[in-house]
Amino acid sequence: MAVKVGIPQALLYHEFGSLWLDFFQNIGVAAVLSGETNKQIIDRGMALAIDESCIPLKVYLGHTASLLDTCSHIFVPRIAQYYPDNHLCAKLAGLPDIVQNTFRLVKEKIISPNIEDRSAATTLQAIQTICQPLGVSTIDGQQAYYKTLKNWQKAIPPGLSQPPRPKIAVIGHSYIINDVFFNSDIKRKLKSQAVDIITPADLPNKILYEEAKEYRQDIYWQLSLKLAGAVRHFCRQADIAGIILVTSFGCGPDSLVNEYLEHHILKPGNKPYLLLTIDEHTGSAGLITRVEAFWDIVERMLKLEGKLSPHGLS
Repeated sequence: MAVKVGIPQALLYHEFGSLWLDFFQNIGVAAVLSGETNKQIIDRGMALAIDESCIPLKVYLGHTASLLDTCSHIFVPRIAQYYPDNHLCAKLAGLPDIVQNTFRLVKEKIISPNIEDRSAATTLQAIQTICQPLGVSTIDGQQAYYKTLKNWQKAIPPGLSQPPRPKIAVIGHSYIINDVFFNSDIKRKLKSQAVDIITPADLPNKILYEEAKEYRQDIYWQLSLKLAGAVRHFCRQADIAGIILVTSFGCGPDSLVNEYLEHHILKPGNKPYLLLTIDEHTGSAGLITRVEAFWDIVERMLKLEGKLSPHGLS
């Protein structure tokens, strides 16, 4: 089989996917994605994962399964930390082991660089881990990585633009918010109300972590801190008319942190908010009903505040 790297389009792909794809392109190695999440992928992931797994991990396994027959290697990075003093969820730190044990793969099939910090030594080791099995020199890999990283960082949004109309902030982990299978109904419904949608991905990470500093003593997980930073930031923006916090059933950190966010930020923030928990059985009808009810509240508040005509936006 010709060298071809498969990248599951799930979990942290939604944060670093463009960086990974461009890196493989710059070292001259073919890389393919598993595609958007669909019912078949979810069903396959559910059959492979243990019941206690969260839905994003089940989805990841479904994506991985779809790549195994057509790819010589599967890219499954082990990311334990990429922001100082915070750690990622255990499922992300142990992802290569989960994939290897689930599919009984030989080690050579998985490319799993360790990302434990952003030091030069860790970066060099990660580049070696990726390049060696692909027959690429480490020097070429280093040059390609720093070129790719520079371009990727330029593409990160510099900040918020001026709002043309009220916005709804949809907040959640990138692998939930950016997965069309889970989130398309929410976005479609809100767009039908002629409002703008904003997510944490529209903010630079620097803003999210600055906003989250106040909660670092209480929140251990790095991705949970990003959520806290996003919630705090959006709660303080006048143009944000309401906040939808989307989470997945079975996520251990979210089950604790969401309560914290609700009591420490959302309630004091005094904006309408909705907590949506999604699992593999979530139907679009129930989801839309809750978003519609939420929008009714937001619309009523906007009218009372004089920010919306009595006839609404639509």
